[in-house]
Amino acid sequence: MALNNEGFPKEFTWFGGEGTGKIVGKERLATSYPDGLYLVTGKETHLNELVNSLKQSGVKVSRTDASIFRSLEFVVRERGFAAAVVAAFALIAALALFWLSLRARGRALRVLGGCPTVQIQMQDLSGFGGALLLAALVVVMVSAGYVGIFHGWMYIGAFLKALVSLQVAIIGVSLFVAFVMSASAWPSATMLATRQPAVKSLRVAAIVIQVLTFLLVVAAAGPAWSTYKHSSAMAAEMAQWKQLADQVAIVFATDVDEMDSLEPQIGKLVKEAESRDKVALSYTFTKEMGLPADSGKYSAVSFVNQRWLDLVTKGAPQSAVKPVPYRSIPKGLIQMVREETKLLSRHGFSRELFAQLQFMQPVKGFQLPVAQGGGGQSLHFADDVLVVVVPSIYDAFNDSTLTSMASTSNIVFTGVAATQQLLKNHGLDVRALREHGIHGELHIAYIAEDGILQAQFAANVVRLQSFALIALVVAFTVATVISALITAILRAKHDFPLRLAGQSWARILWNRVVKELLIGTGLAGIVVMLQRPDAMEAVLVIAVYGLLVVPLSHLFATRYCFNGVIRRRI
Repeated sequence: MALNNEGFPKEFTWFGGEGTGKIVGKERLATSYPDGLYLVTGKETHLNELVNSLKQSGVKVSRTDASIFRSLEFVVRERGFAAAVVAAFALIAALALFWLSLRARGRALRVLGGCPTVQIQMQDLSGFGGALLLAALVVVMVSAGYVGIFHGWMYIGAFLKALVSLQVAIIGVSLFVAFVMSASAWPSATMLATRQPAVKSLRVAAIVIQVLTFLLVVAAAGPAWSTYKHSSAMAAEMAQWKQLADQVAIVFATDVDEMDSLEPQIGKLVKEAESRDKVALSYTFTKEMGLPADSGKYSAVSFVNQRWLDLVTKGAPQSAVKPVPYRSIPKGLIQMVREETKLLSRHGFSRELFAQLQFMQPVKGFQLPVAQGGGGQSLHFADDVLVVVVPSIYDAFNDSTLTSMASTSNIVFTGVAATQQLLKNHGLDVRALREHGIHGELHIAYIAEDGILQAQFAANVVRLQSFALIALVVAFTVATVISALITAILRAKHDFPLRLAGQSWARILWNRVVKELLIGTGLAGIVVMLQRPDAMEAVLVIAVYGLLVVPLSHLFATRYCFNGVIRRRI
C-alpha cells in the first residue's frame, strides 16, 4: 500500500511543543517494531485484501473503523482524559443548577398562570441549551485560534473533530441532567398556595451536586498533585528517550535452536561493536526480580558499561553518578554480583575481572535511567540504584548471555547502517543465514520510538488532570454558593429578625456552617481512607479551601438576602 505519497511536509512541530518532528518514508517501517496501531488514510478499496494477506501470513490483525464512539470509549478508559470529562460534566451540572435557580421564580409564576408544563420545560431547556451552544461556539473559536497559532494549523482538523464530538456529548448529557433536575424540582400546588420560595424545590439537587463535586475534588486532588510533581521527572524521561533515539536493537525472528547456533557470531559482533564504542549495555535486577533481603537503601542493581552512562547522562549536570565505597555496599548485594559474574561470565568467576568492576550510584536528585532486565524497552528511573560498571561487555559475559541480552534489547547498538554492516560482517544478514540453512532472520529496530510517544502522552495527561482539578474546584464553588443562597432564602424569615435584634452573623450562621463542615470532614476522611493518596498535602489544601468556601458562601448569601428583605426584593 502506498504510504507518504500525498505531499506531506518533511518536518512538523509537535503538538506539545517538544521540538521539531520529521516525517519519514515507508522504508522506516523496516526498522520499527511492527506491532501496534496503524491509521489508514485515503481510499480503503484494497484494505480488506491487505488484512486478509497479513492473516494468511500468520499475522494477528484486527480492523477497527475510526468513529466518534471509539474516541469517546478511549476517553472514558484513559484515567487522565476521563477525569477531564467528569470535571466538565460536574461543572456544567453546577451551571445547570445555577440556571434553574435563576429561572425558578419565573417558572413558578408561569405554572401559577396555567402555562402548559411541556411548554415551560421546553423554554427552560432551550434557553439553557442555547447558552451552552453559545459557550461551545466561543470555546471552539478561541481554542482553534490558540491551537493554530501556538501549536500549528496542521492540527486544526483533528482537534476540532475531537473537540466538537466531545462538546456534543457533554451538551447532550447536560441537557438530560438539567431536565431531570427541572422535573424533580417542579413547584407543587402546596408550595404555590403557601407562597414558599420557588428555589425550595432545588434544595435537594443543590445539596447532591455540592456533595458530589466535593467528593470528586477531594478524590482528584491527590492524583493530580502527584502527577504535577512528577511532571519534571516526565520531562526528564522524555529527554532521556530522545538521547536514545539513534539506538537500535537486534530482533531475533528465529527459533530457539537457530538462536543457540548463532551465539558465537553474536559474541564476535558485540566484541567488534565494543571496539568501535557503538554498543551499550544495561541489565537491571529490581526487587520484583528477587533482590537479596540485605539490599540496604538500593531498590535495584544494574549492570552497565561506560557507553550506557555516556548516553543517558549526556546533557546532565557534571558528576551525574558518583563512586560507592566497596565497604558501604550491603554484603547481600556483593554476594549477588559475585554469583551473577560467576554464572554469566565467559570464564567463570575471575578475581581480576571482579576487581575491575566499578560500583556507582546516581547523585542526589538525579534519576538515572536503566533498562529493565529481560525487557530493555522499559526504562527504570531511580536515584537509589546500585550501578555496576563492567570494563568490557565481551569479557564480562559469555556468548549465550550476550545473545540473550541482545534479544531482550538490554544490549543496544548505535545507528541502523552501522549495525546492518555488523550483521553482514559476521554472517548474520539474511543471505548468509540462508546459506547456512537458517530460515529465521535478524532484524534491526529503534528502541526509543514507543518511549518518546509514551512520555509525550504522559505530559499531556498531566495538563489534563490539572485542568480537571481546576474545573472541579469551580464546580464545587458554584454548587456551594447556590446551596448557601437557597438556604439563606429559605431561612430569611428566621435570620432577618435575629439580625435586627443585634445578633452577629457568626451566631446566626453557626449551626448550618458547623453542620456542613462536619459532613465535609467526614466525607474527606472516607475518601482518604479508601484512596490513601500519596500527596496528602494536596488533599489538606482542598479541605482547607472547603472550610473557607462554606462559611464565606453562607455569609455572602445571608447578607444578600438580608439586604433583599430590607429593599423588599425578597
